[in-house]
Amino acid sequence: MSDRLIELRFENQNLKKQVEDLESKVLSLVGMVDLESSGGPDKKNLLNNLLIELIASTTTQLNIVSPKIDKFYATELKKLANQEIPVLIITNDRRGLPKVYQEIYDGLKQTGGISIINNPNVRYLLVFNSEKAIYSGGSLDKDELEKSILIVTSIQESTKLRTIAEIFTMMLPSFMRK
Repeated sequence: MSDRLIELRFENQNLKKQVEDLESKVLSLVGMVDLESSGGPDKKNLLNNLLIELIASTTTQLNIVSPKIDKFYATELKKLANQEIPVLIITNDRRGLPKVYQEIYDGLKQTGGISIINNPNVRYLLVFNSEKAIYSGGSLDKDELEKSILIVTSIQESTKLRTIAEIFTMMLPSFMRK
């Protein structure tokens, strides 16, 4: 009887360890997807701050989906491209952009290291690299994002990032898909 009791205690310890490991994994996943509101009096610049932080921390490649891009973000993207970090942008056709954004589009198009793909159906904002993604409504326009109240989804979980990359790839022309 005492041998069986020792065996059960040992089994119980193993089960406790497995439960602790599972709890640890669940807790680490919970913080990998975050929903927040951006805008309003309390969080006026939350989305802009998250985007600037993501752009500055990118070391491999930055991928962007945005209906349009303003001068502020164009400057940030050019800085990134000057550091020899590729930037791939999917945005609306140039002819559908307001005049002021057309000039910014032209400047980005002429910058080495920045590739622009036109897609007339872009209606949301997605900025991601290999470590993090930020998804929201709106455009990559600092003033618009500052004035809008939006739901911001930040994702750091690797399988979700792969799914985002796959969706992004589907938006590319067939000759650019890997």
